[in-house]
Amino acid sequence: MRWRMALAMVVLAGGAAQGQDLAALQARAVAALGEGYIAQVEDQRMTLTCPGCDGAPAVELRVGRQEDGTEARLRSGATTIAVLDQQCRGRNPTCRVQRADLGPAVGWVSAYRAGAVAGSTLVLLRDGAMVIARSVAGSPEVARGNIEKLRAEVLPALVAP
Repeated sequence: MRWRMALAMVVLAGGAAQGQDLAALQARAVAALGEGYIAQVEDQRMTLTCPGCDGAPAVELRVGRQEDGTEARLRSGATTIAVLDQQCRGRNPTCRVQRADLGPAVGWVSAYRAGAVAGSTLVLLRDGAMVIARSVAGSPEVARGNIEKLRAEVLPALVAP
């Protein structure tokens, strides 16, 4: 099965992530985040930073595999967003988790504070493939906003059957 997935976004052919595809998606991800952002692609990771922006926000996109049954448990309801939210709050009381399915991929997005830094993490799973986008910034609005911009502007075109 061939499909494209997520921010970091690579074409997954037969489930094998293609690192060189991240470079092809770099301009689109930078455009989604806006002026001042730059990107670097290395293997299965794209790093987007804005050194001149207030709080120097950064986003890391990674692709890989998650074959431990998490996807099946999430799809079946054996693992719920409420359980993930509770686990996240156990690690950080400011953490909140919401469902974030996109097309055929299932997933969740978290938002949290860590001292003066705010963060947001999006996880998408499909057929054992995994995409993770982590955003950190000086404010929760920017951290989560960067995830949502990429999700709105990049992901719909990339998560396809």
